[in-house]
Amino acid sequence: MLNSPNNATNIVSMPNGTRLWLLAFWILVFLLNMGPHWENYASIKEIVETIGSIVLLQGAVAFVTLKLLVPKLLDKDRTVLFIVALLGVLLVGAYTVIAIRYIYIEPSYPKTYQNLWYVTEDQGIEYRLFSFWAVKYIIFSKMPQLFFPTAVLMARQFYKKQSYILELKEQKNLAELAALKNQLNPHFIFNTLNNLYLLALKKSDQTPLVIEKLADILDYVVYRCNERYVSLNSEITLIQNYLDLECIRKSEKLKVSFASEINHPHSIAPLLLLNLVENACKHSTSNELNSAFVDITLISNSDAITFEVKNSIPEHSVINKETPSVGLTNMTKQLEMLYPNAFSLTIDHTKDSYKATLTLNMEAS
Repeated sequence: MLNSPNNATNIVSMPNGTRLWLLAFWILVFLLNMGPHWENYASIKEIVETIGSIVLLQGAVAFVTLKLLVPKLLDKDRTVLFIVALLGVLLVGAYTVIAIRYIYIEPSYPKTYQNLWYVTEDQGIEYRLFSFWAVKYIIFSKMPQLFFPTAVLMARQFYKKQSYILELKEQKNLAELAALKNQLNPHFIFNTLNNLYLLALKKSDQTPLVIEKLADILDYVVYRCNERYVSLNSEITLIQNYLDLECIRKSEKLKVSFASEINHPHSIAPLLLLNLVENACKHSTSNELNSAFVDITLISNSDAITFEVKNSIPEHSVINKETPSVGLTNMTKQLEMLYPNAFSLTIDHTKDSYKATLTLNMEAS
């Protein structure tokens, strides 16, 4: 179980909403213990003393269980000892209920109990506590009665803890995603600025066009992809701008083909697909004197998005198959967080080409 300072503070400083919930809960427990035949009781005083004593013992069982047994035994995976201790607490509570009823309640209100055979034919306190009848009465009546409020409160506590754990996990995932984006964005911007730098050195007429596309890309990266998911069309525009810049920089050395078929407008994690494109453009023309290629296909259907990127491998280049690039490593981390059990990423590496195929199962994500 999860222990945290914040959680402890919440328990100690119990919010008003929790107080009201507990008050309503114990009032309901009181009414359930009283049952539908409240007219059998002779007075309000008898109801308060008879039912109140049971509710007090139910509250004592709940307090001991939730404040002592759960944190000291159950939360520490000492389940068997927890069950034994809980049964012991319930047994003591059941004996206490019987003793209070025998010693005080029945003598104080004899009219209410005069029709009960064990009052008119009393066989003593030992029979009430230790006979075979008493064992059955305790196991099948008193112990369940004492435990049911505790069971409800334990279920509520477990639900709150699980919700708290899920919230912490979500915050952790968001923090990790933000960290990954902080790694991705400078990596992407660095490559693009290198493109612009080379064109500026050549005093190319295409420099203004590159600046315009770079401005669009930076606007998207900095301002428009801060959400967890963005439209697929906006990612396509980003990829196209990036490819345009690559084609301008590498001129005749790189041939790019980008085909998309959007049959369903899904949303997708920002900058996710760009990793594969960057990786392909980077490795397709390294030390390459002849023409290189990058072929990209994107298909979006109602149930899945399939993104395939294939690039040439320069002659005499050495690519380590065992060590993936930083971009692909970050991409895999993102996929595991954003699309758990809903993605496949396959790599087909041959002598002349490198193909990465990403499939996102949108029905499962």
